[in-house]
Amino acid sequence: MTVRVLQIGSGIRGRHWLEYVKAFAGTECVALVEPDPANQEKARALLAPSCRIFGELGAALAAVEADAALIASPDRLHAEQALACLDRGLTVLIEKPFAPTVAEAARVLARAAEVGRQVIVAEQYRFWAAERTVKKLIEEGRIGRIDHCVFVDHRAMRAASEGPWLAEVDYPQLQAVAVHHFDSLRMWFGRPHALAVEAWRAPWSDYKGFECSQALVDMGSVKVSYLGTMSAPRYGCSIRIDGERGAIWTNRRWVFLRREGSRFFVPVRNVAVPPGDEKSYPQGGTTALLMALVAAVERGEPAETRGEDNIWSIAMLEAAKRSAAEGRRVTVGEVGDGRFVPRS
Repeated sequence: MTVRVLQIGSGIRGRHWLEYVKAFAGTECVALVEPDPANQEKARALLAPSCRIFGELGAALAAVEADAALIASPDRLHAEQALACLDRGLTVLIEKPFAPTVAEAARVLARAAEVGRQVIVAEQYRFWAAERTVKKLIEEGRIGRIDHCVFVDHRAMRAASEGPWLAEVDYPQLQAVAVHHFDSLRMWFGRPHALAVEAWRAPWSDYKGFECSQALVDMGSVKVSYLGTMSAPRYGCSIRIDGERGAIWTNRRWVFLRREGSRFFVPVRNVAVPPGDEKSYPQGGTTALLMALVAAVERGEPAETRGEDNIWSIAMLEAAKRSAAEGRRVTVGEVGDGRFVPRS
């Protein structure tokens, strides 16, 4: 079976997805929904001749038979578009962030449960080889009980080149980048407890919102010191995890381990991942996501990044934004209860 995909959005990230869906043996794009004529034109060269282009989602859903929707539009549109696709019986693969708030994400998940379809969130970073390797080292107990993590991420991103929707949001770093990192922290350390966040704008920033963030993230037994910026002169990432019997360090490409008492970090061979996922952004991790989409459509298999799990990352995002706005530590419990019924 080839999974027929209706894709929504062909901006920068959307065009990446058009390429990956076309190259993946188990999927084909049968329709593209894109209201912007300029983006439609950029997408044409990436589409098979049989793929139809629509300017409006309702028209596409009425005219095309599909098995799944791939939503790569601005995140403020995610919830309503996902609901429309679920109502037509489609499995949904949705770009991060799943939704801007827990309330919107919970509404989507409630509808997904009603219609018996799955919502999968495209958190591809957790499928990168280095991130899987760190996960394996932690699960094997290679550094014993973990105490803390220092996570520093530098991005050279400018609003003028990233798309108008990101330039206008209040917390672009938290919403577009940190949500990925929150997802990885959950994969490594489990359920989040609280965040204390400060956000600001660099003097040379062209963003309307705050594109720099620092946070103390309480993951229960593990404390995380986090710094992320989108206004750096170049890209760079450093993640160090310290435990009772050693430390792990990674730049998200290579992983190094320092055992207790040793002066030096030594390289660790990355675990094997599906072809293509060994690459860095934008491709890395997309093979695993498309495999999960096919498995969900064909066999109903629950995806690792299914919405019921990923809503915890959205809760971290919402708690982080609330903390930055109110200047205080915010617990995840203030955003939603353990079942993620949103709190007012």
